[in-house]
Amino acid sequence: LYYIAIMIFIFLLLISTTVTAEVTKNVLFIPVDDLRPELFEAYDQTYMHTPNLDKLAKESLVFQRAYCQHALCIPSRNSFMTGKRPDTTKVWDGLGEHDFRITGPDWITLPEHFKNHGYTTLGGGKTYHSGSPPNWDEPKSWSNDQPYFPTSPQHCPKSSEAIDVGGQVTSSDTWCPLDETQYPDEYYSDYKLANHTIETLKYVNDKGGPWFVAAGFRRPHVPWIMPRRYWDMYNKDEIPTVAHRSRPKNSPDIAFHNQGVYLYTNGTKYLPMPNPFPLQIEQDVRHAYMASVSWVDSQIGRVLQTLDDMGISDNTLVVLFGDHGYQLGEHDSWHKQTNWELSARVPLMIRAPWKPDSQGKRSYELVELVDLYKTISDLVGTPKPTDDIEGTSFATLFDSFDSNELSAKLNASFTQYPRCPHNASTQWDNNTCLREGEKGPAFMGYSIRTSEWRYTAWMKWDIEERKAKWNEAPYAVELYDHTGSAEIENDFNQCETHNIADMKKDLVDQLHKDLKEFFDV
Repeated sequence: LYYIAIMIFIFLLLISTTVTAEVTKNVLFIPVDDLRPELFEAYDQTYMHTPNLDKLAKESLVFQRAYCQHALCIPSRNSFMTGKRPDTTKVWDGLGEHDFRITGPDWITLPEHFKNHGYTTLGGGKTYHSGSPPNWDEPKSWSNDQPYFPTSPQHCPKSSEAIDVGGQVTSSDTWCPLDETQYPDEYYSDYKLANHTIETLKYVNDKGGPWFVAAGFRRPHVPWIMPRRYWDMYNKDEIPTVAHRSRPKNSPDIAFHNQGVYLYTNGTKYLPMPNPFPLQIEQDVRHAYMASVSWVDSQIGRVLQTLDDMGISDNTLVVLFGDHGYQLGEHDSWHKQTNWELSARVPLMIRAPWKPDSQGKRSYELVELVDLYKTISDLVGTPKPTDDIEGTSFATLFDSFDSNELSAKLNASFTQYPRCPHNASTQWDNNTCLREGEKGPAFMGYSIRTSEWRYTAWMKWDIEERKAKWNEAPYAVELYDHTGSAEIENDFNQCETHNIADMKKDLVDQLHKDLKEFFDV
């Protein structure tokens, strides 16, 4: 009996240890501002210098078809941090509320979900957008071990004190590589964030228990400001040029957003409409974006190396993604703020060391940032989120990344963007909605992306009711062909160059029905 008792004790101890291991996996959550799939290893952009993200890609499941729900910082972050779509949060660009806490004051956010289940949750940088919600959602989202660590957006030196560019160009829409002798690495907000995150990782590791640490890096958001050595990594003559420098053929004016850039040294402003940027300026801007990506790659690399140095990589889920896509002259468009593929599509890499078959693989399933809440919870084994969390967990893809049991639910992604054109004859210009007192016509562009098509319907918007007029015909529609795109979708020059809605009426009718059934609830 004594030996039987000993064996039972050992058996129970092993079970206890196994259960404990299953519920103590950690999460390092890294949203990167304005990062599009402009990476070497993960997305075939062979001219890019991103060694740290290349290494992460080789150890992660890389999603080739991941999409945001609203291609702008505030509404996108309100969405993925709550697991709810913009029509639920009521946070849209210039319409509705400024933060989700107005609509859902008691909603449980992604970090709050982990906090409620025994995790130490600490954050820094741009996770939420500053002020949305106020105070980075302290104390609800974050543990009280230390204050949230905000970082400043920073500007090119002297650019904002003497230059008022105005119009569809903001004071941030510029670039400046800086001399390291005057501006050492310690000057930059992302360097400070990396330092803070490293110290935070050391703290939570020493404290013990599971943790959720979030680090929101700011580059490559404008202004494209970086140490000059990252600018010098690129030969401008070798940077790919844009093949299609005009809007998609037959695209409606309302689909376009006329935002440009300026030279911080003298304030010269460039807008894409009515004519594209001069080629020299276009290449300079692309150069600046790429250099900013390489700079932030170096800072993320410092954080990831800390996990290795501390010996905790094997027990840590790393989730790295862009908050929305970006346009660098394609479609004669710059920045985000459209429903087109390059604005909606995001990079997404998730490293789950306890899912070894997923490492270094690619998934072509359609997934969304709103899915992250449930997916992360499933991958680390926390209790299921509450039923009001939207999105669909794609955790099963880590066991079968080519196909999965949820494929019927993962066959489309959905994005939306509002427009409030203030001049009927130039709907592409000055069409940002004004949050307070919007009186003019308003539209919401709802977009569905399937494996073969992108369909967008621009619906009239009821400002008072804050909903689309689905009982009326769409104001304008777009249809883009993505058949066979798995082979070429990382060639950004081959993306959505021709609106063929007038050639595929039956398909348009079917996709519009699908769109209406999804959003008109």
